[in-house]
Amino acid sequence: MRDHSEALPGDGLPPAGATALVDAYFDHLGAAAARLRIDIDADSLAELLAHVEHRLDGTDRSDDAVRRVLAELGEPEALAGAYAADDPDSDSDFDSNFDTDRGFDSGIDHDGGTDAAARGPRDLAAGGLPRTHRAGRFLGVPYDTRQPTSERFASRSWDPSDPSILVPKALGIGWTVNFAALAVRAHLIRPDDEDEPFAEAPAWVVTATLAAPILAGVAFAALAAATWAGLPETVPSHWGLTGEPDGYSSRTANLLLLSGFVLLPLLAAAWVHLARRGAWSRVAASAGSFALALVALVCLVQTLFAVQGGAGMWPTWIGLFLVLVLPLGLLVGVSRSGRAAEQRRDFASASKKGSVS
Repeated sequence: MRDHSEALPGDGLPPAGATALVDAYFDHLGAAAARLRIDIDADSLAELLAHVEHRLDGTDRSDDAVRRVLAELGEPEALAGAYAADDPDSDSDFDSNFDTDRGFDSGIDHDGGTDAAARGPRDLAAGGLPRTHRAGRFLGVPYDTRQPTSERFASRSWDPSDPSILVPKALGIGWTVNFAALAVRAHLIRPDDEDEPFAEAPAWVVTATLAAPILAGVAFAALAAATWAGLPETVPSHWGLTGEPDGYSSRTANLLLLSGFVLLPLLAAAWVHLARRGAWSRVAASAGSFALALVALVCLVQTLFAVQGGAGMWPTWIGLFLVLVLPLGLLVGVSRSGRAAEQRRDFASASKKGSVS
C-alpha cells in the first residue's frame, strides 16, 4: 500500500472512480496543451488511452491502481510539454526527456497495448475526449483499424517492458504474440537488458536478419517447385479438430495463397530495411516476415503429407512449434548482441573515466 503523503499525478482529482480519474487526467492534459498552443493528434491520444487501459488490465481498477498508471505518464503539464517539444509548429520552448515511443521516464511504449475503451480525442482546446472506433475492444476482443506503422508492429511483437504474452494486434482484430515476454519468462533476456531494443546491435546483424525470411522463402519455393507436378488438381486446404481434411481447393489457388504469405511480408520487411527505419522496426519486420514464411511452409508440408495419405496433423503441430521458436531465437540473438555492445560501450566509458582520474 502506498504512502498517501506521496503525491502522484492525479492525486488532486476527485475520487469518483477509475473512469472519472482517467477522464479528469485527460481533461487536464487538454487544458495544458491548449495553454501551450499545441495540438496533440488523435492517434497519440488514442495510444495514451490504450496504454492506460492496458496497464489497468489485471488490476482491481481501484483509485490507487489508476493513479499509479497515470503516474507512469507523468504530470499532465509535463506530458503536454513533452509533446510541445516534439511539435515543430509549437510556440513552446519546453524541453523534456519524454519519448513518445517509450513513455515519460518509464521505458513504456504507448503502443504496448491497444486494449483501450473505444474512445478518442476531441478538440483539445475544448478539452475532454469523445468516442471513436478506430481502436479499442468489442465484446472483450481488441481491435485496431488505425493506419499501421512499422513502429507499432515492432512494439507489439517485441516489447520486453510488457509482461503480457498475448497483446492486441497492431492491425486487425484479436491478439498476437509478444515474443519478448516469452523470452523474459524463459529467462533468455531480462526486461532491462537494453535501453532501447536492438538499438546497439551491430548494423550488419540488423541487416542480416532479413536473410531469415529469404531463406524460408527459398525453402518454400524449392519444395513447391519439386512437388507441383505430382499434386492432384484438388488438394486439402483445411483440417478439422480430428485431423481429417474438411476443406479443399485447387492446387493453383492453394499455392498462390501460400505464396502470398511468403512474398508480401517479405516485400514489406525489405521496404522497412530499405527505408532505413529504426533497428527495432527492422529486426521486428524480419522476424514477422520469417514467421509468416514458416507458416506457409508448414501449410505446404501438411498438404503434401495429406496428399500422400498421411493421417493426422502432427506436421502442423511440429511446424507451429518452430514458428514460435525460430523467430524467437532470431529476436533473442539480436537482443543479446545489442546487450553485449552496450556492455562493451559502458566498460570502455568506465575505463576511460578511470584512466583520466
